[in-house]
Amino acid sequence: MNRRLALVLSLLSSAVVLNACGAAKEASPTDLDEEDTGEGGDGSSGDAVEPGFDVSTDTNVGDGFAEGGACATTTAAAIKPPVDVIFVIDQSGSMGDDIANVKANINKLSDNLKKTGLDYRVVMIAGYNTSSVNNSGAAYSTSATYQVCVPAPLGGASCGAPAANFRASNVHVESFDALKAVALSYDMTGADTRWKDFLRSTATKVIIPITDDNSNYSGTTWSYGLSATDFDNQMLSKSGAPFGTKSKRNYVVYPIIGAPAYPTESPKCGTNAVNTGTEYIALAKLTKGKWFPICLTDFGPVFTEMAKSIATRVACELGIPTPPSGEKIDYNKVNVTYSSSGGTTETVKYDDAAACEAGANGWQYNADKTKILLCGDACKKVQADLSAKVTVEFGCATVTK
Repeated sequence: MNRRLALVLSLLSSAVVLNACGAAKEASPTDLDEEDTGEGGDGSSGDAVEPGFDVSTDTNVGDGFAEGGACATTTAAAIKPPVDVIFVIDQSGSMGDDIANVKANINKLSDNLKKTGLDYRVVMIAGYNTSSVNNSGAAYSTSATYQVCVPAPLGGASCGAPAANFRASNVHVESFDALKAVALSYDMTGADTRWKDFLRSTATKVIIPITDDNSNYSGTTWSYGLSATDFDNQMLSKSGAPFGTKSKRNYVVYPIIGAPAYPTESPKCGTNAVNTGTEYIALAKLTKGKWFPICLTDFGPVFTEMAKSIATRVACELGIPTPPSGEKIDYNKVNVTYSSSGGTTETVKYDDAAACEAGANGWQYNADKTKILLCGDACKKVQADLSAKVTVEFGCATVTK
């Protein structure tokens, strides 16, 4: 008789439930008797499983998945999609009002990310006191007007103070060098500038440059800035590929720049912007991001929309937790169902005839089978309904297209 392994995964603002029927280990009558009384098959307490798992004695009869109709259940701790958000802010003379806008509203982004249920961290690259450095590591005194001190609760008790999900990089940023500041500060040696050690290898990286200019110098040389292509090359060359590869980037750019609202690219928004920011637009297109206009007087709505954009981007990736000791997942016996917030349920069929981005319509594994990817219509439905539940059932023959 099969055993059901139920794995609970939180998808954004609501739980994504993974129910597993018939993990690869077959249960003997002795095993089942012991489980029904709360004891493990080795005579130990049923609680003696890997951290994060809670053994249940629930059974489901006649569900159509397991021969005989009944499976014991095990519940895993929720796993949430990780996202690392990297801000970099132009601190040149024309940015005083925009910096004040960021400081007044950045916690709205944090609040909205928290509401989605995402496991997020925020890096802020900007000089926050007179002891900052430039992007080459040389001392640079950032004036009080242009310092970016992120307020609590995101930023901690004072400028630069560490918080569980916040890291400040005390690097002064000028008109043309926001992209260079990201590329170089990543692995600087200073403890108050480096943020490489703060990122998670599996997290999606979201880079948010905020500037009223372009990433160049007088439009002719790149002595101060980086082109979109150069920036992409530098980030993809980082050791361990935390930002992905050319075939599969693991970062997306959402710039707040002088261009009008996405997808319009010109003319400049308002009179305050110096440039539309063509290199930032190129990066947003390359990474499938979008841009927002810097001319707004209130960044609150921008940060709210940005949080939703980040959430929907990762909605279609579901992590697969490691099963309890002694259990093994048979990857040919996995099924996925989608339950809308309105209560309707449908089976999502397995489809690996093409990659998700190449037209697959169903679900498939990522390369190392640590995630389940929703593709096509299934992905669109989850992105449009962040309260939906996705159930992944292990142990029964996979339903394919």
